Amino acid sequence: MKSLLLWLKEFLVILNNCHSEGSMTEESQNKKEMSLIRMKHINYILIFLLLVGCSSAKNLTENNSKPTKFVFKKSIISYQNGILDLQSKTDSLIHVTYNPKGKDSLINKKLKEMEVINSLAQSPETEIYVEVENDSIWRSTKLDGKMIGDYFMIQKNSGILNYYDKSKSVNYRKYDLFSQNYEYQITENKKDRKEINGFDCFKLKLVKIDKESDLGDTIYEMYVTEQIDLPIHSVINLTKLVPNTFPMEIKVSEEKLSGMAELYELIRIE
Repeated sequence: MKSLLLWLKEFLVILNNCHSEGSMTEESQNKKEMSLIRMKHINYILIFLLLVGCSSAKNLTENNSKPTKFVFKKSIISYQNGILDLQSKTDSLIHVTYNPKGKDSLINKKLKEMEVINSLAQSPETEIYVEVENDSIWRSTKLDGKMIGDYFMIQKNSGILNYYDKSKSVNYRKYDLFSQNYEYQITENKKDRKEINGFDCFKLKLVKIDKESDLGDTIYEMYVTEQIDLPIHSVINLTKLVPNTFPMEIKVSEEKLSGMAELYELIRIE
């Protein structure tokens, strides 16, 4: 903008000089024509610079604009080996808790009532909404366009997960995601890249070490962008702060439950 102002200043000086020359007594016709040509050239240059300046200002505004609403599709992907693996684990749990001489245990009844395998294999797709309001990140879930459950609210650099009712006015529970200090293995692969919704993304893999779980470690494979200054736990309840690494696609799986995973895919930015 300073350059444009300097050009305007020079243009006014030249224009004033040209006007003074025109008002002088009897100048030659050739000199007048040269002055007019000079003014035309300056006008063309000035118009060009103004257009370039406006275009640059527009691009700068567009690049500085930050998206504030993201919508993800969440689905369960499963393969036959994963379903069979889960079936064997469920059957094993039922057999352990079942007493043939007495009544079914509570766990056994619940497992039978829930039909765990069918419900997971046929789990409906949902939409996860992530909305940024100042320093707060609000997350909600919709099924067939209707909100299910309540709101979660979290801060960019905090692990405190706040539970709010649908009015966003009652904070009825808090949970610290980072309190357990889980160990993570983090692997970046910046050669594995792809563009998602116009953003440049690279592959990131996190493995949460869990020696107590029957399912082993939890594996997070995702494509993330550094062009959006939001952490991973904006989208999923990751128990580790990974700042300025916004996930556009996430696959969550368990080490000892191959063939089944949760998949989060960014479908639009609003």
